[in-house]
Amino acid sequence: NHMTAVEEFAVRHALKQLPEGQARYNALIPKSSPGPGQQYAFEVDLDRCTGCKACVTACHNENGLDEDETWRTVGLIHGGSAENPAIQHVTSACHHCLEPACASGCPVKAYEKDPETGVVKHLEDQCIGCQYCILKCPYDVPKYNKKRGIVHKCDMCISRLNVGEAPACVRACPSEAIRITVVDNQAVRKSPKDFVNNVPDAPDSNYTLPTTRYTTKKNLPANMASSDYHLIKPEHSHMPLVVMLVLTQLSVGAFLAEIVINQYMDDTLRAIVWPYHILVGFVIGIVALGVSILHLGRPFYAFRAIIGIRTSWLSREIVAFGLFAFLSTLYAMGYWIAPVGSFFQTAQLGSLKFQMDYLGIGVFVSGLLGVISSIMVYKDTKRPFWDNYFTTIKFSLTMVILGFATIFLTTTLLAALHPGLSVKVLMASFGDVFVEIIMLMTMIKLFV
Repeated sequence: NHMTAVEEFAVRHALKQLPEGQARYNALIPKSSPGPGQQYAFEVDLDRCTGCKACVTACHNENGLDEDETWRTVGLIHGGSAENPAIQHVTSACHHCLEPACASGCPVKAYEKDPETGVVKHLEDQCIGCQYCILKCPYDVPKYNKKRGIVHKCDMCISRLNVGEAPACVRACPSEAIRITVVDNQAVRKSPKDFVNNVPDAPDSNYTLPTTRYTTKKNLPANMASSDYHLIKPEHSHMPLVVMLVLTQLSVGAFLAEIVINQYMDDTLRAIVWPYHILVGFVIGIVALGVSILHLGRPFYAFRAIIGIRTSWLSREIVAFGLFAFLSTLYAMGYWIAPVGSFFQTAQLGSLKFQMDYLGIGVFVSGLLGVISSIMVYKDTKRPFWDNYFTTIKFSLTMVILGFATIFLTTTLLAALHPGLSVKVLMASFGDVFVEIIMLMTMIKLFV
Protein backbone atom coordinates (compact mmCIF):
# COMPACT_ATOMS: atom_id res chain seq x y z
CA ASN A 1 0.00 0.00 0.00
CA HIS A 2 1.11 3.58 -0.67
CA MET A 3 2.35 5.25 2.50
CA THR A 4 1.53 8.84 3.36
CA ALA A 5 4.35 11.33 3.71
CA VAL A 6 4.05 11.16 7.48
CA GLU A 7 4.19 7.35 7.48
CA GLU A 8 7.18 7.33 5.13
CA PHE A 9 9.04 9.80 7.33
CA ALA A 10 8.26 7.75 10.45
CA VAL A 11 9.61 4.58 8.83
CA ARG A 12 12.79 6.30 7.59
CA HIS A 13 13.30 7.81 11.02
CA ALA A 14 12.85 4.46 12.76
CA LEU A 15 15.30 2.80 10.35
CA LYS A 16 17.73 5.72 10.82
CA GLN A 17 17.74 6.37 7.07
CA LEU A 18 17.50 10.15 7.37
CA PRO A 19 20.78 11.88 6.46
CA GLU A 20 22.22 14.21 9.05
CA GLY A 21 24.48 17.26 9.15
CA GLN A 22 25.76 19.39 6.31
CA ALA A 23 25.75 16.48 3.86
CA ARG A 24 21.99 16.42 3.99
CA TYR A 25 21.70 20.08 3.07
CA ASN A 26 24.33 19.88 0.34
CA ALA A 27 22.18 17.34 -1.46
CA LEU A 28 19.29 19.78 -1.52
CA ILE A 29 21.05 22.67 -3.29
CA PRO A 30 22.80 22.81 -6.67
CA LYS A 31 26.49 22.06 -6.84
CA SER A 32 27.08 25.05 -9.12
CA SER A 33 25.60 28.49 -9.73
CA PRO A 34 23.22 29.14 -12.65
CA GLY A 35 24.81 29.68 -16.05
CA PRO A 36 23.62 31.90 -18.90
CA GLY A 37 19.88 31.49 -19.49
CA GLN A 38 19.41 29.73 -16.14
CA GLN A 39 18.29 30.66 -12.65
CA TYR A 40 17.72 29.25 -9.17
CA ALA A 41 14.26 27.85 -8.45
CA PHE A 42 12.38 25.98 -5.74
CA GLU A 43 11.36 22.39 -6.33
CA VAL A 44 8.72 20.82 -4.09
CA ASP A 45 7.97 17.12 -3.80
CA LEU A 46 4.29 17.10 -2.91
CA ASP A 47 4.47 13.44 -1.95
CA ARG A 48 6.86 14.36 0.88
CA CYS A 49 5.04 17.45 2.18
CA THR A 50 3.24 16.62 5.44
CA GLY A 51 1.88 20.07 6.19
CA CYS A 52 3.95 20.33 9.38
CA LYS A 53 4.85 23.99 8.66
CA ALA A 54 8.42 23.63 9.86
CA CYS A 55 9.40 25.57 6.73
CA VAL A 56 7.10 28.43 7.76
CA THR A 57 8.64 28.63 11.22
CA ALA A 58 12.21 28.45 9.90
CA CYS A 59 11.56 31.21 7.36
CA HIS A 60 9.97 33.35 10.05
CA ASN A 61 12.95 32.96 12.39
CA GLU A 62 15.64 33.33 9.72
CA ASN A 63 14.23 36.60 8.41
CA GLY A 64 13.22 38.11 11.75
CA LEU A 65 9.59 38.55 10.74
CA ASP A 66 6.96 40.08 12.97
CA GLU A 67 4.56 37.81 14.83
CA ASP A 68 1.78 38.08 12.24
CA GLU A 69 4.03 37.83 9.17
CA THR A 70 4.80 34.85 6.96
CA TRP A 71 6.81 34.68 3.75
CA ARG A 72 6.23 30.96 3.24
CA THR A 73 2.81 29.40 3.59
CA VAL A 74 1.40 25.89 3.65
CA GLY A 75 -2.03 25.50 2.09
CA LEU A 76 -4.39 22.59 1.64
CA ILE A 77 -6.25 21.48 -1.47
CA HIS A 78 -8.89 18.77 -1.49
CA GLY A 79 -11.24 17.12 -3.92
CA GLY A 80 -11.88 13.76 -5.52
CA SER A 81 -15.10 11.94 -4.79
CA ALA A 82 -16.89 10.48 -1.79
CA GLU A 83 -15.46 7.07 -2.68
CA ASN A 84 -11.96 8.35 -3.40
CA PRO A 85 -11.37 11.61 -1.51
CA ALA A 86 -8.01 13.34 -1.92
CA ILE A 87 -6.17 15.96 0.09
CA GLN A 88 -2.78 17.53 -0.53
CA HIS A 89 -0.67 20.01 1.44
CA VAL A 90 1.17 22.57 -0.69
CA THR A 91 4.07 24.65 0.61
CA SER A 92 4.82 27.81 -1.33
CA ALA A 93 6.78 31.03 -1.24
CA CYS A 94 7.89 33.50 -3.90
CA HIS A 95 8.18 31.70 -7.24
CA HIS A 96 10.84 34.11 -8.57
CA CYS A 97 9.02 34.40 -11.87
CA LEU A 98 10.71 35.09 -15.18
CA GLU A 99 8.31 38.01 -15.69
CA PRO A 100 7.42 39.08 -12.14
CA ALA A 101 4.22 41.11 -12.05
CA CYS A 102 5.30 42.72 -8.79
CA ALA A 103 8.29 44.30 -10.55
CA SER A 104 6.41 45.49 -13.64
CA GLY A 105 3.66 47.05 -11.55
CA CYS A 106 5.82 48.78 -8.94
CA PRO A 107 5.74 52.56 -9.48
CA VAL A 108 9.09 53.11 -7.74
CA LYS A 109 11.02 50.13 -9.14
CA ALA A 110 11.46 48.58 -5.71
CA TYR A 111 11.95 45.14 -7.28
CA GLU A 112 14.82 43.80 -9.30
CA LYS A 113 15.47 40.41 -10.81
CA ASP A 114 19.08 39.40 -10.27
CA PRO A 115 20.58 38.71 -13.72
CA GLU A 116 22.89 35.98 -12.38
CA THR A 117 20.66 34.07 -9.94
CA GLY A 118 17.17 34.98 -11.19
CA VAL A 119 16.08 35.77 -7.64
CA VAL A 120 13.48 38.55 -7.45
CA LYS A 121 14.68 40.92 -4.74
CA HIS A 122 12.68 43.62 -3.01
CA LEU A 123 14.50 46.88 -2.30
CA GLU A 124 13.10 47.98 1.04
CA ASP A 125 14.74 51.41 1.01
CA GLN A 126 13.06 52.20 -2.33
CA CYS A 127 9.55 51.04 -1.32
CA ILE A 128 6.87 53.65 -0.56
CA GLY A 129 4.29 51.14 0.71
CA CYS A 130 1.70 51.60 -2.06
CA GLN A 131 0.95 47.84 -1.91
CA TYR A 132 0.15 47.61 -5.63
CA CYS A 133 2.52 44.65 -5.95
CA ILE A 134 0.22 42.72 -3.62
CA LEU A 135 -2.61 43.17 -6.12
CA LYS A 136 -0.38 42.38 -9.08
CA CYS A 137 1.06 39.11 -7.72
CA PRO A 138 -1.34 36.20 -8.37
CA TYR A 139 0.33 34.12 -5.64
CA ASP A 140 -0.15 36.48 -2.67
CA VAL A 141 3.62 36.66 -2.14
CA PRO A 142 4.47 40.28 -1.16
CA LYS A 143 3.44 41.07 2.41
CA TYR A 144 2.74 44.52 3.83
CA ASN A 145 4.35 45.45 7.14
CA LYS A 146 2.29 48.19 8.81
CA LYS A 147 4.97 49.02 11.36
CA ARG A 148 7.59 49.73 8.71
CA GLY A 149 5.19 51.03 6.09
CA ILE A 150 6.72 48.84 3.37
CA VAL A 151 6.21 45.56 1.56
CA HIS A 152 8.76 42.75 1.70
CA LYS A 153 9.04 39.14 0.55
CA CYS A 154 11.05 35.94 0.23
CA ASP A 155 14.48 36.29 -1.41
CA MET A 156 15.24 32.54 -1.39
CA CYS A 157 17.78 33.22 1.39
CA ILE A 158 20.15 34.18 -1.39
CA SER A 159 22.80 35.29 1.09
CA ARG A 160 22.95 31.68 2.30
CA LEU A 161 22.96 30.21 -1.20
CA ASN A 162 25.85 32.47 -2.17
CA VAL A 163 28.04 30.79 0.45
CA GLY A 164 26.87 27.24 -0.28
CA GLU A 165 24.27 26.97 2.50
CA ALA A 166 20.67 25.87 2.08
CA PRO A 167 17.79 28.34 2.61
CA ALA A 168 15.97 28.18 5.93
CA CYS A 169 12.90 26.40 4.57
CA VAL A 170 15.03 23.76 2.84
CA ARG A 171 17.05 23.07 5.99
CA ALA A 172 13.97 22.89 8.22
CA CYS A 173 11.82 20.47 6.22
CA PRO A 174 12.15 17.09 8.03
CA SER A 175 11.04 15.10 4.99
CA GLU A 176 13.19 16.96 2.43
CA ALA A 177 10.16 18.11 0.47
CA ILE A 178 11.83 21.38 -0.60
CA ARG A 179 15.03 21.79 -2.56
CA ILE A 180 16.77 24.38 -4.73
CA THR A 181 17.43 23.56 -8.36
CA VAL A 182 18.72 25.33 -11.44
CA VAL A 183 16.15 25.69 -14.21
CA ASP A 184 16.54 26.61 -17.86
CA ASN A 185 14.59 29.80 -18.55
CA GLN A 186 13.73 28.64 -22.04
CA ALA A 187 12.15 25.49 -20.63
CA VAL A 188 9.93 27.61 -18.40
CA ARG A 189 8.84 29.75 -21.33
CA LYS A 190 8.23 26.72 -23.52
CA SER A 191 6.12 24.79 -20.98
CA PRO A 192 4.91 27.15 -18.22
CA LYS A 193 2.19 24.73 -17.15
CA ASP A 194 4.85 22.24 -16.04
CA PHE A 195 5.65 24.48 -13.10
CA VAL A 196 3.21 26.05 -10.60
CA ASN A 197 0.29 25.54 -12.95
CA ASN A 198 0.50 21.76 -12.55
CA VAL A 199 -1.01 22.10 -9.06
CA PRO A 200 -4.84 22.04 -9.17
CA ASP A 201 -6.52 25.43 -8.55
CA ALA A 202 -3.26 27.35 -9.13
CA PRO A 203 -3.27 30.61 -11.16
CA ASP A 204 -2.35 30.49 -14.83
CA SER A 205 1.44 30.30 -15.14
CA ASN A 206 1.42 32.11 -18.49
CA TYR A 207 0.92 35.41 -16.68
CA THR A 208 4.22 35.66 -14.74
CA LEU A 209 6.07 32.45 -15.74
CA PRO A 210 6.81 31.15 -12.21
CA THR A 211 9.79 28.82 -11.81
CA THR A 212 8.78 26.63 -8.86
CA ARG A 213 8.33 23.04 -9.97
CA TYR A 214 5.93 20.79 -8.05
CA THR A 215 6.38 17.04 -8.50
CA THR A 216 4.23 14.11 -7.49
CA LYS A 217 3.76 10.47 -8.42
CA LYS A 218 0.06 10.68 -7.63
CA ASN A 219 -2.69 11.56 -10.08
CA LEU A 220 -4.29 14.51 -8.35
CA PRO A 221 -8.00 14.83 -9.23
CA ALA A 222 -8.74 17.77 -11.54
CA ASN A 223 -11.54 18.99 -9.25
CA MET A 224 -9.24 19.67 -6.31
CA ALA A 225 -9.56 23.20 -4.91
CA SER A 226 -8.19 25.17 -1.99
CA SER A 227 -9.77 24.39 1.35
CA ASP A 228 -10.89 28.01 1.64
CA TYR A 229 -12.18 28.20 -1.95
CA HIS A 230 -15.77 28.88 -0.82
CA LEU A 231 -14.82 31.14 2.08
CA ILE A 232 -15.91 34.71 1.47
CA LYS A 233 -14.30 37.36 3.64
CA PRO A 234 -13.78 41.09 3.11
CA GLU A 235 -10.30 42.27 2.25
CA HIS A 236 -8.75 45.48 3.56
CA SER A 237 -10.82 48.25 1.96
CA HIS A 238 -7.99 50.77 1.32
CA MET A 239 -10.39 53.63 2.08
CA PRO A 240 -8.07 56.42 0.85
CA LEU A 241 -8.09 54.74 -2.57
CA VAL A 242 -11.88 54.48 -2.48
CA VAL A 243 -12.14 58.22 -1.82
CA MET A 244 -9.47 59.01 -4.43
CA LEU A 245 -11.11 56.97 -7.19
CA VAL A 246 -14.62 58.32 -6.60
CA LEU A 247 -13.57 61.95 -6.28
CA THR A 248 -11.12 61.97 -9.20
CA GLN A 249 -13.80 60.50 -11.45
CA LEU A 250 -16.28 63.07 -10.11
CA SER A 251 -13.81 65.92 -10.70
CA VAL A 252 -12.99 64.89 -14.27
CA GLY A 253 -16.68 64.39 -14.99
CA ALA A 254 -17.39 67.88 -13.62
CA PHE A 255 -14.96 69.42 -16.10
CA LEU A 256 -16.63 67.44 -18.89
CA ALA A 257 -20.04 68.67 -17.74
CA GLU A 258 -18.70 72.23 -17.66
CA ILE A 259 -17.63 71.87 -21.31
CA VAL A 260 -21.06 70.50 -22.28
CA ILE A 261 -23.03 73.13 -20.36
CA ASN A 262 -21.29 75.87 -22.30
CA GLN A 263 -23.07 74.68 -25.44
CA TYR A 264 -26.48 75.42 -23.89
CA MET A 265 -25.87 78.59 -21.89
CA ASP A 266 -25.52 82.15 -23.20
CA ASP A 267 -22.42 84.18 -22.40
CA THR A 268 -24.14 86.31 -19.75
CA LEU A 269 -25.21 83.36 -17.64
CA ARG A 270 -22.00 81.54 -18.33
CA ALA A 271 -19.88 84.42 -17.05
CA ILE A 272 -21.63 84.09 -13.67
CA VAL A 273 -21.67 80.31 -13.17
CA TRP A 274 -18.49 79.24 -14.98
CA PRO A 275 -16.01 80.28 -12.27
CA TYR A 276 -17.96 78.30 -9.68
CA HIS A 277 -18.02 75.20 -11.87
CA ILE A 278 -14.24 75.43 -12.23
CA LEU A 279 -13.76 75.96 -8.50
CA VAL A 280 -15.88 72.93 -7.57
CA GLY A 281 -14.10 70.62 -10.02
CA PHE A 282 -10.69 71.93 -8.95
CA VAL A 283 -11.26 71.64 -5.19
CA ILE A 284 -12.72 68.14 -5.40
CA GLY A 285 -9.84 66.97 -7.63
CA ILE A 286 -7.16 68.39 -5.33
CA VAL A 287 -8.84 66.85 -2.27
CA ALA A 288 -8.96 63.47 -4.04
CA LEU A 289 -5.25 63.52 -4.88
CA GLY A 290 -4.36 64.71 -1.38
CA VAL A 291 -6.32 61.88 0.24
CA SER A 292 -4.59 59.29 -1.96
CA ILE A 293 -1.27 60.03 -0.22
CA LEU A 294 -2.74 58.69 3.02
CA HIS A 295 -2.77 55.22 1.47
CA LEU A 296 1.03 55.06 1.31
CA GLY A 297 3.06 53.47 4.07
CA ARG A 298 5.80 56.05 3.46
CA PRO A 299 3.96 59.11 2.11
CA PHE A 300 7.00 61.40 2.32
CA TYR A 301 8.56 59.41 -0.52
CA ALA A 302 5.54 59.71 -2.82
CA PHE A 303 7.60 61.78 -5.25
CA ARG A 304 9.33 58.57 -6.34
CA ALA A 305 6.12 57.18 -7.80
CA ILE A 306 6.83 58.30 -11.38
CA ILE A 307 10.03 56.24 -11.68
CA GLY A 308 8.22 53.19 -13.06
CA ILE A 309 6.28 54.99 -15.79
CA ARG A 310 7.64 52.69 -18.52
CA THR A 311 5.98 49.59 -17.06
CA SER A 312 3.60 50.60 -14.27
CA TRP A 313 0.07 51.83 -14.87
CA LEU A 314 0.12 53.20 -11.33
CA SER A 315 2.99 55.52 -12.30
CA ARG A 316 1.10 56.55 -15.42
CA GLU A 317 -2.00 57.29 -13.35
CA ILE A 318 0.05 59.49 -11.01
CA VAL A 319 1.65 61.38 -13.91
CA ALA A 320 -1.71 61.92 -15.64
CA PHE A 321 -3.43 63.17 -12.49
CA GLY A 322 -0.36 65.28 -11.69
CA LEU A 323 -0.78 67.02 -15.04
CA PHE A 324 -4.52 67.28 -14.36
CA ALA A 325 -3.83 68.97 -11.01
CA PHE A 326 -1.41 71.44 -12.62
CA LEU A 327 -3.71 72.42 -15.48
CA SER A 328 -6.80 72.64 -13.26
CA THR A 329 -4.87 74.89 -10.89
CA LEU A 330 -4.02 77.23 -13.79
CA TYR A 331 -7.62 77.04 -14.96
CA ALA A 332 -8.99 78.03 -11.54
CA MET A 333 -6.38 80.73 -10.99
CA GLY A 334 -7.20 82.27 -14.35
CA TYR A 335 -10.64 83.19 -13.04
CA TRP A 336 -10.16 83.59 -9.32
CA ILE A 337 -6.75 85.32 -9.12
CA ALA A 338 -6.71 88.60 -11.01
CA PRO A 339 -2.97 88.74 -11.85
CA VAL A 340 -3.15 85.33 -13.50
CA GLY A 341 -6.20 86.31 -15.54
CA SER A 342 -4.45 89.51 -16.56
CA PHE A 343 -1.45 87.49 -17.75
CA PHE A 344 -3.69 85.39 -19.99
CA GLN A 345 -5.28 88.52 -21.40
CA THR A 346 -1.94 90.21 -22.17
CA ALA A 347 -0.25 87.11 -23.57
CA GLN A 348 -1.64 87.87 -27.04
CA LEU A 349 -2.93 84.34 -27.49
CA GLY A 350 -6.45 85.36 -28.31
CA SER A 351 -9.28 86.44 -26.01
CA LEU A 352 -9.41 85.27 -22.40
CA LYS A 353 -12.53 83.23 -23.15
CA PHE A 354 -10.81 81.55 -26.10
CA GLN A 355 -7.73 80.66 -24.03
CA MET A 356 -9.74 79.38 -21.08
CA ASP A 357 -11.93 77.25 -23.32
CA TYR A 358 -8.90 75.44 -24.66
CA LEU A 359 -7.31 75.20 -21.21
CA GLY A 360 -10.56 73.65 -19.95
CA ILE A 361 -10.37 71.04 -22.69
CA GLY A 362 -6.76 70.34 -21.70
CA VAL A 363 -7.85 69.87 -18.07
CA PHE A 364 -10.50 67.35 -19.10
CA VAL A 365 -8.21 65.44 -21.46
CA SER A 366 -5.48 65.09 -18.82
CA GLY A 367 -8.08 63.99 -16.27
CA LEU A 368 -9.54 61.50 -18.75
CA LEU A 369 -6.06 60.02 -19.21
CA GLY A 370 -5.93 59.69 -15.43
CA VAL A 371 -9.25 57.84 -15.33
CA ILE A 372 -8.12 55.54 -18.15
CA SER A 373 -4.95 54.83 -16.18
CA SER A 374 -7.06 54.10 -13.08
CA ILE A 375 -9.02 51.57 -15.13
CA MET A 376 -5.81 49.92 -16.32
CA VAL A 377 -4.36 49.87 -12.79
CA TYR A 378 -7.09 47.39 -11.88
CA LYS A 379 -7.39 45.54 -15.18
CA ASP A 380 -3.61 44.99 -15.26
CA THR A 381 -3.79 42.88 -12.10
CA LYS A 382 -5.33 40.11 -14.26
CA ARG A 383 -7.77 39.36 -11.44
CA PRO A 384 -11.05 38.02 -12.89
CA PHE A 385 -13.28 40.45 -10.99
CA TRP A 386 -11.41 43.47 -12.40
CA ASP A 387 -9.86 42.35 -15.69
CA ASN A 388 -12.99 42.69 -17.82
CA TYR A 389 -15.03 45.36 -19.60
CA PHE A 390 -17.19 45.95 -16.48
CA THR A 391 -14.33 47.88 -14.89
CA THR A 392 -14.18 50.24 -17.87
CA ILE A 393 -17.95 50.72 -17.86
CA LYS A 394 -18.17 51.31 -14.11
CA PHE A 395 -15.35 53.85 -13.94
CA SER A 396 -16.49 55.72 -17.06
CA LEU A 397 -20.15 55.94 -16.09
CA THR A 398 -19.30 56.96 -12.52
CA MET A 399 -17.27 59.81 -14.01
CA VAL A 400 -20.19 61.02 -16.13
CA ILE A 401 -22.96 60.49 -13.56
CA LEU A 402 -21.20 62.13 -10.61
CA GLY A 403 -19.65 64.90 -12.70
CA PHE A 404 -22.89 65.98 -14.35
CA ALA A 405 -24.88 65.61 -11.12
CA THR A 406 -22.35 67.76 -9.23
CA ILE A 407 -22.43 70.56 -11.81
CA PHE A 408 -26.23 70.32 -11.96
CA LEU A 409 -26.43 70.67 -8.16
CA THR A 410 -23.84 73.46 -8.06
CA THR A 411 -25.70 75.48 -10.69
CA THR A 412 -29.06 74.99 -9.01
CA LEU A 413 -27.78 76.06 -5.59
CA LEU A 414 -25.99 79.04 -7.13
CA ALA A 415 -29.17 80.12 -8.91
CA ALA A 416 -31.13 79.87 -5.67
CA LEU A 417 -28.59 82.02 -3.81
CA HIS A 418 -27.47 84.50 -6.46
CA PRO A 419 -29.76 87.54 -6.92
CA GLY A 420 -28.92 87.86 -10.60
CA LEU A 421 -29.86 84.27 -11.48
CA SER A 422 -33.11 82.40 -11.87
CA VAL A 423 -33.48 78.67 -11.36
CA LYS A 424 -36.20 78.62 -14.00
CA VAL A 425 -34.02 80.33 -16.60
CA LEU A 426 -31.01 78.13 -15.90
CA MET A 427 -33.06 74.94 -16.02
CA ALA A 428 -34.58 76.04 -19.30
CA SER A 429 -31.10 76.47 -20.79
CA PHE A 430 -29.48 73.18 -19.79
CA GLY A 431 -31.63 71.37 -17.22
CA ASP A 432 -33.42 68.93 -19.53
CA VAL A 433 -30.18 67.86 -21.24
CA PHE A 434 -28.38 67.25 -17.96
CA VAL A 435 -31.28 65.34 -16.41
CA GLU A 436 -31.51 63.12 -19.49
CA ILE A 437 -27.76 62.42 -19.46
CA ILE A 438 -27.76 61.59 -15.74
CA MET A 439 -30.81 59.34 -16.04
CA LEU A 440 -29.52 57.52 -19.13
CA MET A 441 -26.05 56.89 -17.72
CA THR A 442 -27.49 55.75 -14.37
CA MET A 443 -29.88 53.32 -16.08
CA ILE A 444 -27.04 51.90 -18.19
CA LYS A 445 -24.84 51.42 -15.13
CA LEU A 446 -27.62 49.77 -13.13
CA PHE A 447 -28.45 47.51 -16.06
CA VAL A 448 -24.82 46.47 -16.54
